[in-house]
Amino acid sequence: MAGCVAPAETAGRTGAEEVRVPGFETPAEASGYEHTASYAETRRVLDLLADGADPQFYARSFGTTVEGREMPLVVWGAGSAEAQAVRQSGKTRVLVIGGIHAGEPAGKDAVLALMRDLAAGQHAAWADSLVLVVAPIYNADGAERVATDNRPLQFGPLGGMGVRPNAQGLDLNRDFVKAASPEAQAMVSLIRDLDPHVVLDLHTTDGSPMGYHLTYAPGLSPNTPPAIDADLWDRWLPSVSDSLLAADDYATYHYGNVPGAFGEEATAPRGWYSFSAQPRFSTNYVGLRGRYGILSEAYSYASFQERVDVSRRFVEEVLDRVWSEASLVRQRAADADDQSVVGREQAVRTVWAPLAQPVEILLGRVDTLRHPVSGEPMRVRRDVRVPEVMPAFVRFQASESVVAPQAYVVRAGPAQAAIRGLLDLHGIRYTTGPVPEAGRQRFEVSGLTVAERPSQNVRTQDVTGAWRAAPAERVDDALVVPVAQPLGRLAVALLEPRSEDGVVAWAVVPPEALAAGGSVPIERIPAR
Repeated sequence: MAGCVAPAETAGRTGAEEVRVPGFETPAEASGYEHTASYAETRRVLDLLADGADPQFYARSFGTTVEGREMPLVVWGAGSAEAQAVRQSGKTRVLVIGGIHAGEPAGKDAVLALMRDLAAGQHAAWADSLVLVVAPIYNADGAERVATDNRPLQFGPLGGMGVRPNAQGLDLNRDFVKAASPEAQAMVSLIRDLDPHVVLDLHTTDGSPMGYHLTYAPGLSPNTPPAIDADLWDRWLPSVSDSLLAADDYATYHYGNVPGAFGEEATAPRGWYSFSAQPRFSTNYVGLRGRYGILSEAYSYASFQERVDVSRRFVEEVLDRVWSEASLVRQRAADADDQSVVGREQAVRTVWAPLAQPVEILLGRVDTLRHPVSGEPMRVRRDVRVPEVMPAFVRFQASESVVAPQAYVVRAGPAQAAIRGLLDLHGIRYTTGPVPEAGRQRFEVSGLTVAERPSQNVRTQDVTGAWRAAPAERVDDALVVPVAQPLGRLAVALLEPRSEDGVVAWAVVPPEALAAGGSVPIERIPAR
């Protein structure tokens, strides 16, 4: 692979104006986009940035992978890479995550190029209001498992790419709630300590043949604070879409796929379907924290260079909007922290909700080529856009909800220590008492279904039952988790027994504690 520091005159952009800036080539650029940056090369680029002429760059690691690799981080716009300095800057904080799925490397290479150009003076105005924090190669172990037959059918990079899971076989973008991997524990701790106002997570999609270079999604949980949800849905993402189309002819829209697009059997009606509202996904999790979560999905069958370019442009356009509304973003976050959900309906299970009117979706066409090394088939997009009007299932609504209580009470027992560890990890506040002897409710179990097959190495659980008055008795050694706190939405998602992503669902509460006729060892104090 070509080196990553060859001198070059690299093209940059300020708004829509093309400029030339001195710098170095990223590994992807130096290889003509036949290769993605390795772990070592990514570290080398970050070290070059931190040791370079721009005093605003600082590099550090924020955790260690299963196989012992340091997880690199670079900070631009604060006086240090440490969380305290970032928060004390008073600026709007943006976290960009690349490489959470190492077979989808375009986001990593895009942010390396963007940071290189920041160091050369592009987007200098951002520094007055933004701190940019970038974790470019989150799944570092997966990134080192490069092979040309990873991500079958994806069009490049021809030199191969990493794999989706970490070294434990876990999908890190399903691990933001239970945090079973050391990588997720490090990332959740980073989010807790930095408290970024905006999080962008950069991926590559596949699935349906589409006319879009990139699709996106805001935080999809119905429990996302309404003002943040409206900013993303009604203003930011439509504006980004319009800008990318006008400046670059990149068509973009909300993430989705059409069932049966390649002739496979489909049971759902024809439509454009998003993924899931569960907080196990990064950007949904961020929304439950009362912050702006934005998913980016470059199109798998576009060329690798196109995927890198559109990912970079998407990040630039989002950052421009965050910068232009930096004060409002901070105010929205503060308002979300102040808005208690006690006594309000909170979704604990969700289902697709179509937009009010069908939407013109841009479908596409693909051709099949053979990989020049492996001979395996690859799909490549044709430069066509075929409009079709169809229902767009890109929103979610509650299929089951609860009225958020005043507090949850986690009783002593085999699950309490693990639950306490998760509360600490996420930054959810709790006390150890006192617990009212009367007025509490307990969830009386009528049935328990345990999945036949593991998901994320866990046989997930579905408990049924009902909340009933708990006996008036003294409760010792309990954890009391108030819902009237900034992370109250997340506390409900974690502790409500029927939550589709909570501690019961992920078997943190073991099945032997959920026998029919018994009660879940998490009680609640109802809202007054």
